[in-house]
Amino acid sequence: MKTRIIFSALILSLAVSFTFLESITAQTRPTPKLNIDIPKLVARVNGVEIESKYIEFRLNQILRTVPRPLTVKEKTSVAKDLIEKEVVRELVNQKGKKENLKIDSEIIEKELASLRSSYSSEEDFNKALKARNITLEDIKKSMQIDINARQLLNAQIKGKINISDEEVRKYYDNNKPKFLRPEAYHTRHILAAFFPPEALRNQTIQELQKNKEYFARIAEEKIDKIMAELKKGADFEELAKNQSDDESSRENGGDLDFIYKGVFDASFDEAAGKLKPGEISGKVKTRFGFHVLQLIETKPSETAPFDEMKPGIQKHLFLEEAKKQVASYVEELKKDAKIETFF
Repeated sequence: MKTRIIFSALILSLAVSFTFLESITAQTRPTPKLNIDIPKLVARVNGVEIESKYIEFRLNQILRTVPRPLTVKEKTSVAKDLIEKEVVRELVNQKGKKENLKIDSEIIEKELASLRSSYSSEEDFNKALKARNITLEDIKKSMQIDINARQLLNAQIKGKINISDEEVRKYYDNNKPKFLRPEAYHTRHILAAFFPPEALRNQTIQELQKNKEYFARIAEEKIDKIMAELKKGADFEELAKNQSDDESSRENGGDLDFIYKGVFDASFDEAAGKLKPGEISGKVKTRFGFHVLQLIETKPSETAPFDEMKPGIQKHLFLEEAKKQVASYVEELKKDAKIETFF
């Protein structure tokens, strides 16, 4: 009898999503108590055993994110859902093996490189693995399973879904409130970041966190000096080019183009909403740091035109139909499988 220790991935839309990256990132909140007894062996799919290691880990992750403690009944429901998704993942993986789907080793290496890049060093990456009792080979196996499943599911829907222009138009006409754009502000800004670009490039996460109060104080002093220069008549665009910490807008004199209300921090919207074209705001604090804004123009709320929304609607309708077809395909796999669950 074969045994597989499970680690990641859920069936989402038309493919199996690889979620191992989030599973090994550092956790700062304390681990909640599960208060439910999950057996070591949670399921068996055609002789392949699925262990509880990943189920417990994912459940702990979910508990850290919910705004209130879950009841035992709610935790049990979440655990059962996670187990069901892992059963589906194993079913699809087994079918992919039968189809002899080939996996490009370069894809595995690229995904590993992406995973490593989220850590400041190879040492930190290895520490994260060790802390969760996970090996590099475990990761590669999980990636292979996910890629195999994605290929199989993509093959099931390839060429089988056709979304007509009439369907797209009907969806747009029947869902006009969804395409109502809020008020938008076209602004320039100068940013004094909590973590300046140079520090982000040269310091570790631990160093940045240790010095965050110092950086916040320096950022506020910087924006105060910039505002003093503006009051004396300095050119906003030139100051943005020379002093803003926002490297993406700095060359354009701090021009952010239009930003719809509700996309950015509420403090940003509130400040922009009080300005008339050409006026400059006071000091504005967001999660990025301290800003000073200059309003260029305001765009009123409007319904987005059909031609702009058409590609997005087509994609949405395609994914909805793909999910239906994938669900139907998975149900057929279940009919021919021997599935045992122990929780």
